[in-house]
Amino acid sequence: MAMSLKQLEMEVIKLKEQVAEGAYAKNYLDIWKLMSLYSHLYYVGRNAEVPTLFAQETPGVTMEIEDSGVYEGIESIRRFWTEVFDVNRMQRSPGWLAVHMTVNPVLEIHRSGTKAKGIWHSHGYVSMCRGEIYKQNICMGKYIVDYIKESGLWKFYHFNYRIAFMCDLQKGWVEKPVVASIAGNPLNRPDKPTTYHMPYDQYRINQFGPGPLEPYED
Repeated sequence: MAMSLKQLEMEVIKLKEQVAEGAYAKNYLDIWKLMSLYSHLYYVGRNAEVPTLFAQETPGVTMEIEDSGVYEGIESIRRFWTEVFDVNRMQRSPGWLAVHMTVNPVLEIHRSGTKAKGIWHSHGYVSMCRGEIYKQNICMGKYIVDYIKESGLWKFYHFNYRIAFMCDLQKGWVEKPVVASIAGNPLNRPDKPTTYHMPYDQYRINQFGPGPLEPYED
């Protein structure tokens, strides 16, 4: 039996919805893959490759990690990952370990499929030897990231990591929640001062914002 014009119209609408849902799912997974790739590159010490995950041609790209200050433009971001977080300098001692995981994503993707925003929880583990002193730290934080599609690929556009604590494994985060500072690194030369740095404090009501991001209004 032939379909009526009304049935055909409804079928087209249904197919369009399925295509849109498929495109949304693909974008979601591609952004997740981008974030996971960043985590794995950092874990295996391929820090110099991290800048390739950022937008290369779109003006306005920024990065801010903990109290690093704001790095503006891809060249400044590349300098951070090849100088401040230079893997050869950071991993020169035996026993080095640094991993920051990215989990529990909440992503909002613009209907155009060209921009997105997301938040991720991140817990991590660090070990290093300074002189004869061996240090073991644990950390917790949150990534807040704006993404942009460039030449068909998702890239970091505004990349922000807010630390909740980076503490000694034995003492925990209550007594001394932060035992390291990027701002204290003499190689750290941001383009603008830090905009937000409020790690855990036992003497205040901690917020750990932002919460889940709102969908795009348009």
